[in-house]
Amino acid sequence: MNLFYNIASVLIGILLIFFGVMTLMKKKKIAFSVLTFIHAALFIGFGILGFTLMGTEYEVITILAMLAFTITFLIVMLTLYKKEPVKKDDDDPTMKK
Repeated sequence: MNLFYNIASVLIGILLIFFGVMTLMKKKKIAFSVLTFIHAALFIGFGILGFTLMGTEYEVITILAMLAFTITFLIVMLTLYKKEPVKKDDDDPTMKK
């Protein structure tokens, strides 16, 4: 059962690297991209660590760590990955003064 979590963790880490690169290229959000790369490295690292801890009583630690990384990344997404407000045009003909 832990094999699924280890593989999923490595895949999530790879997807986060791709997402961080795209965010850095398109939106130029450096702080968010750096935190995304850190979380990606943690996901990949603990996914690989989970393969080495298979069959021991410590394999649950990797699953709990992945849960913690997911929660912290969601907090980062909610705080740093905000959409920028859309500017309204003053030349809108439907707006009457």
